[in-house]
Amino acid sequence: MKKLMLIGLSITAGFLFTFFILNKKNIYAKEEYMIFAFQVGAFEKYDNAIDFSEKLPSSIIIKEGKLYKIYVALYNDIDIVNKMIVYFENNNINIYLRSIKVGKEFYTNLVNYEQIINSSKDVNVYNQVNQSILNLYIESINND
Repeated sequence: MKKLMLIGLSITAGFLFTFFILNKKNIYAKEEYMIFAFQVGAFEKYDNAIDFSEKLPSSIIIKEGKLYKIYVALYNDIDIVNKMIVYFENNNINIYLRSIKVGKEFYTNLVNYEQIINSSKDVNVYNQVNQSILNLYIESINND
């Protein structure tokens, strides 16, 4: 009888320990969201990335591995993504559309900015909001 109680107690303790560890792990898990990044270039030399980015109305340079990548837009809303693809094609800007992971805070702000874009037809508003999104992304990766 003592052996059965000891086995039962061991199983219960193991279950509780496992449950605690798994829940503790989720506390530290970082929420990430996938968004679309409009990349226009990737360079090994920073100076080359700077020279290229200066020809664009708005852009940021992000170091990823050994490359300096130039992004001109970051969006989640598929309707805006499709409109932007057409916009860049019409302006002869070759883009590479890729998915990137972002944190919850940036994602939430991005969704709010997208609402501004969706409610406006003014190109100047788009340009200002787009630059704000790019700047916010720089801040978010510098804070990680």
